Amino acid sequence: MRNAAKYSISQTSNVVATSRRRFLVWIGAGLAALAIPRPLWSVEDPKTAYRETIAVLTMLYHGEVESHRRYDAYKKQALKDGHVNIAHLFAAMADSESVHEKRFSEILAKLGVQVESTNQSIQVGSTKENLKYATDVELSEIDVNYPKYLARIWDEKHSKALKYIDFSWKSEKQHRELIKDIQSGTGVFFGILVERFRSTTVRYFVCQNCGSTLTAKPNERCPICTLPVSWYKEIKLPTL
Repeated sequence: MRNAAKYSISQTSNVVATSRRRFLVWIGAGLAALAIPRPLWSVEDPKTAYRETIAVLTMLYHGEVESHRRYDAYKKQALKDGHVNIAHLFAAMADSESVHEKRFSEILAKLGVQVESTNQSIQVGSTKENLKYATDVELSEIDVNYPKYLARIWDEKHSKALKYIDFSWKSEKQHRELIKDIQSGTGVFFGILVERFRSTTVRYFVCQNCGSTLTAKPNERCPICTLPVSWYKEIKLPTL
């Protein structure tokens, strides 16, 4: 009986020891798992977590594609009309919009959304009419739409989307500064405006990260995204 009791105690001890080892292994694995950041999809479906962000980014992406194509068409029309310097301005704005287009597409791709650009028809008028339309569009985007976009996605806290939409907003403000004199110039003073553009040499530089559009390259860093000045590309004077 004594030997049987010893065996029973020994067997129980082995079972307890085995259970303890398994428990410690389980705890260790759990702690190790906590130490490794889990991918976004394992926490929650991005398309659910960032529903509003995706909707806004998709809308902005299509808007940037359209703006890129529109300003490129305006550039070509200005060249046909003999307004090379105005074509230069449109070329710079088109390049900036293409940067925004690319950044929004990249963020959407990381959220598992593939967007395709649409080829909507672009209405092109005279250079005078195109300048007026460009002014109205830029002012609307700055003063009305962007604050609404940011407010709409704020609660979802997608930091990169918030950052690049803000970058886009700030570069659109730069566009407004570049064309602020055009609003009055597209009226009775259009001829004076054209002559001023023809007699003034302007250089345009666009940051390939955020779309910042300037007439002089910054000394060190981009004033919008703070990346080194090497991110800026000079937009060459366009030709037919």
